[in-house]
Amino acid sequence: MFDLLRARPARKAAFSVLEPFVLKTSANGAGLQAGDWLQPQILGFLATLVTLIVERKCGELRTHALASAQSSVLNALTGIGPELVGEEICLLSSRRDPAFTAGSMGALAFLEALDATRPSAGELVGMEPLGTASSEAGSRTLDELWHDHVERHMRRGQFLA
Repeated sequence: MFDLLRARPARKAAFSVLEPFVLKTSANGAGLQAGDWLQPQILGFLATLVTLIVERKCGELRTHALASAQSSVLNALTGIGPELVGEEICLLSSRRDPAFTAGSMGALAFLEALDATRPSAGELVGMEPLGTASSEAGSRTLDELWHDHVERHMRRGQFLA
C-alpha cells in the first residue's frame, strides 16, 4: 500500500512529461480514439517510459504499484481503460512481441534525449523550452523519437509520413 502512495508524485511526473507530446499528436490526428494508441510499438514505448520515469522518481516499486502507475498514466493520457492497458502490456511483454520490444528500446533513447534537454541530468521537470541551441536540438530529437515510436504506428496511419 505504501508503494501506491510513493508512486503518486511519480505518476504526476510521468504524466507531465508525456502530456505535451500526446496533446500535439491528438491535435495533429483528427479524431484519434483510445484504440488508436493500442499498437504494440506505442504501448511498449509509453509503458516503458512511464516505468522509467516512475522508478527514477521514487525507486523500485512492487509489481502492483508499478502496474497501477502505468495504467493510470496511460488511461489519463490516451483514454484506454486501465484494465485493457494492463492486459495488453502483460500479453505483449510475455509474448516478447518484437514491436513492443522496439517501443521499449525507443523509450530508453527518448529518456536519454529528454535528459539532454534538462538543466541537470535526471531532473524531470515540465517541458518548458530552455532557449539554447542544444535544447532546441534536443527538442527536435524528442519530436523525431516520438514520431518514430508513436505517430508512425497509429492504427489509422494519420502520421505515416
